[in-house]
Amino acid sequence: MLASPGIGSGLDINSLVAQLVSAEGAPVQFRLDREEAAVQARISAYGSIKSALSDFQAALTPLSDLAGFEGRQVTVGDETIFTASADSNSVRGAYAIQVETLAQAHKLRSDAYTGLDSAIGTGTLTITSGTDAFAIIVNEQNNSLADIRDAINDSPNNKGILATVVSSVDGQHLVLTNSETGSAGALTIKASGGDGGLDSLVFDPTGGTTNLTEVNAPTDAELTIDGLSFTSSSNTVTGAIEGVTLDLLSADSGVSYNLSIGIDRAAAKEQVINLVDSYNTLIEAINDQTNFDAESLIGGPLLGDTTTRGIIGELRSTIGGFADSLSTFRSLAEIGITTDLDGKLSIDNTVLDDVFDASFDEVGRLFASEGGFAVSLTSLIDSFLDTEGQIETRLEGLNTDVEDISEQREALAQRLEAVEARLFIQFNALDTLVAELNSTSSFLGQQLNSLPGFANNTP
Repeated sequence: MLASPGIGSGLDINSLVAQLVSAEGAPVQFRLDREEAAVQARISAYGSIKSALSDFQAALTPLSDLAGFEGRQVTVGDETIFTASADSNSVRGAYAIQVETLAQAHKLRSDAYTGLDSAIGTGTLTITSGTDAFAIIVNEQNNSLADIRDAINDSPNNKGILATVVSSVDGQHLVLTNSETGSAGALTIKASGGDGGLDSLVFDPTGGTTNLTEVNAPTDAELTIDGLSFTSSSNTVTGAIEGVTLDLLSADSGVSYNLSIGIDRAAAKEQVINLVDSYNTLIEAINDQTNFDAESLIGGPLLGDTTTRGIIGELRSTIGGFADSLSTFRSLAEIGITTDLDGKLSIDNTVLDDVFDASFDEVGRLFASEGGFAVSLTSLIDSFLDTEGQIETRLEGLNTDVEDISEQREALAQRLEAVEARLFIQFNALDTLVAELNSTSSFLGQQLNSLPGFANNTP
């Protein structure tokens, strides 16, 4: 091969070979590009359908559990007096609530001492709250006001008594507060042994000694519900009304405030509407990939695809069929949800509102009980999206097609390399031959010019 192809013949061999190789490979390259574009379009189309199926499944989730139809709507007359929440065990009803007193924790305060390092005394201090009791031993090394405060707080047997020191104009006061509200949390403090200095901290109403000042008496919350009295050791009241929790915030003795418990139809209806909208979006996503545009004469990438036809067929069969549920309703049409001619769902709000009012629980069972629509559709979509389901199986086949096309591209590249090498050999041989002929022609011309009597007719 010549160092510079074409120098002998004057031909642009590199360009000629490149054009011939391109012409050789162009038809196959065009076919492979077209096939790969079609396969990638189908892969993308399946991706869009998978995404729409996942969104539809998410819309089914709250309707697949009866708890989605057990929400309660709570209305309180004055939320500065109390708030309320209700669970699925509550029943619809209205109540008149009076908050007479709030539950209060027991709080005691000592007389004033001159400072945190004031020595109080020695001995054993026993603190009791209800059935819980603990003792701290005070000696001459830990008998200051600060030491006693810390010993109370640090006791491993202390189950909720907080000791603090509060300063005032007359000195330092030890304050004991029970974390437990209600009369059951009444504090008793006794002292024994030692030098008798701890007697200043005794609070024992039963024994007749109350050397601490009662800042807050331990009281239970008292309220009436429709005229019936109820007490609670906590301001969070449970058990007064089944399934209802009352949080008491302020007492307003003798004044009634309304509490109403109703079914949260609005939330349930919103979930049903969301389900219909999500299903229609799914149908649109499938139609976008399978429809044929009569004007442009262009079909979607999954036009005629059997897998997609099977998916839409099963969805429509389930949506338009009869549920084998525990509900007295059997079909979506009975609650106002029907299928249009284009395969989408529509809602008759009047019918849906009526069945919610008359048979709210039955609507819930139509969707969420075993064999209900939401449960059945969720199971169906699980089968579509399963790693061994129809879509993944089809995608595996399409990805195999992409790999096959890639292998064909590699084979084409190798064949074109061989064609290029062969063409270079042929053109280089031609180039050498033409160079040799030109050299011979030049030599002969020189010899002829040197012959005696040869006339050079070149002007």
